[in-house]
Parts: sequence; structure tokens; C-alpha cells
Amino acid sequence: MLRSLVLAVCIATTLLAEAQEGKILTYRKPDPSIPPLAVQLKKSVVSIELQCKEGNSLVGATGTGFIVGYDDPRLPKGFHFNYLVTNRHVAECWDEHNRPRGVQLLTVRVNAVDGPARSVREIPSEWRFPADDSVDLAVMPITAPNDATFTFFGLDAFATRDYVSSNRIAEGSPIVLSGYFYQFPGERRVQPIVRQGILSMVPDEPMITTTGKPGSVYLADVHIFGGNSGSPVMVASDVLALDGYRLLGVVSGYYYEDSDFNLEIATMAKGTLHANSGIAMIVPVDFLRTLLDAPDLKAAREAYLSRSSNTAKP
Repeated sequence: MLRSLVLAVCIATTLLAEAQEGKILTYRKPDPSIPPLAVQLKKSVVSIELQCKEGNSLVGATGTGFIVGYDDPRLPKGFHFNYLVTNRHVAECWDEHNRPRGVQLLTVRVNAVDGPARSVREIPSEWRFPADDSVDLAVMPITAPNDATFTFFGLDAFATRDYVSSNRIAEGSPIVLSGYFYQFPGERRVQPIVRQGILSMVPDEPMITTTGKPGSVYLADVHIFGGNSGSPVMVASDVLALDGYRLLGVVSGYYYEDSDFNLEIATMAKGTLHANSGIAMIVPVDFLRTLLDAPDLKAAREAYLSRSSNTAKP
């Protein structure tokens, strides 16, 4: 159980404006005390490093993760249940044929307030996966070092399907994401990259997902590559992002063009002959909320609260 850091602020845009009936839209100078969206978003990202068994040898793999702070009114103010979020194919270290490889070592790198990033060893068996095997997600409870600095996502920041519908979010809506940059991961500190694009398709029927099964996804026009798997994707509730950004989902993979110009799904970098089409696949945040409310995770939270209540009794 980790006390949420003071530096863990809500994701919001620094663009403020007023629009009143019969008046021209006016612009306010951004508050310099509020970090820009990209700065806050970069602080939400951690890197996940794996050592995986392949035959008689070990191979390394790296992906992106982020933290969700699950609030409960029975917790003291400022405290949350913290969960690490990434893709299933990252957590299980899939090979390029979507086959899990045995994870021998799992390390999460988190930036500290001062000095180099902290490396936290986690137990691979602690991952929890959706019951629906078309959903490329994984979560685990995590306790970060006390001097770690990251921006967590609260449940109220989720852009669920209902939120998307009621706020008229659709194809063309601006998105922004941040993820691991394998060309420059950072030796001392995690160095995420920020990219932007648009929501390009909201399919109303199942598509083949990165797991090879039909399921529900979003498609986005944004260039991603190996290492970006597990990146948080934010969406603006309007074209000018006047009402800020919300967590739309999690990067799962991208479409690449093979030598015959057919589009195929990739979960990792696959070589120089594969041209990235620029179309990314996003797992909707609704599936993340469902996974966080799974019976075993809910039972673990209730058990913790029960123990805390008993400890507090005189």
C-alpha cells in the first residue's frame, strides 16, 4: 500500500478558455504553476523490463506501463490502491507467434524525485488477466519506492464508452500518448517519448485483436513502435481540448505492411522489411475498469481494509 505522492497530479490541459452565449471565445494565459500536459503524461509512464526463457537461453524484452490509483472512501485521505497496467503480451513476454515465454525476472523502473531511477523487482505470478482472452491487458498491485515520482490515473479520469458517447468523442478527436523509447531508454532515468494523433476508427463490430481473437478495440492514426506497448492513450473531449484529456485506453499494437502490402497486426518491432502503416490498436479503458473490479482483486482490497480496521481497534 503506497501513499499517493504530492507530485501525482491529475492529468489536465493547460489550455483554459471561456465560451458564453453571445460572446467570442476568449483565451486565458496558462497558469505557469500547472505543468504542461506532456510533462504530466511522461511522469505517468514506467518501463517494464523482462528476462524471458527461450529454449536454453534468456532473452530481454521491454514494454511500457503506467499506474492507476484505485480510490476507496474507507481509505485515509490521499491513499489509494495502486496497480501497474500494461499489455498481456508484455506481461507474458510473447514471442512473435503470440506464444508466452517463461518470465524469469520482472523489473519495473520508476523515476525518483532526485537522482537515478529506482528498479523494483516484482513477482511475475502477480499479474492478473481479463477473463476475455481477446483483451490484451494485464494488471498487478504495486508498491513503489517512497521517493518515486509518478502521475497516477484515477478512475474518474477514465474515458469509458459512456463518456465517449456523451461527450461526442468520435473519429477525428485528438489523442496523445507517452511510452518507452527503445532508441533512448535512459541510463539514469526513464526517458519516455510523447506522440500525438487522432482517433481514426470506433468499430461497431468485433475486430481481430493483438491476441488473435475477435474483440472490441479502437484504432488510432498515430505512429508507434516496439516498446510502446502498454502506453496510456489520452483523448480530448473536444477539438480544442478545452475540457482536458481523459484516459481512452492502452496501446496494444500496430498494423504493418508486409512485402505484399497486406496489413498485419504486430505487438513488437519485427524487422526492417515491415513498414509501419501508422495505424495503432487501442484497448478501450472499459476493459481495464472491468479487470480492476475482478472478484480476486476486489477480495484483496476488502481483505486489506478488514486487516487495517482490526489493527486500528483499541
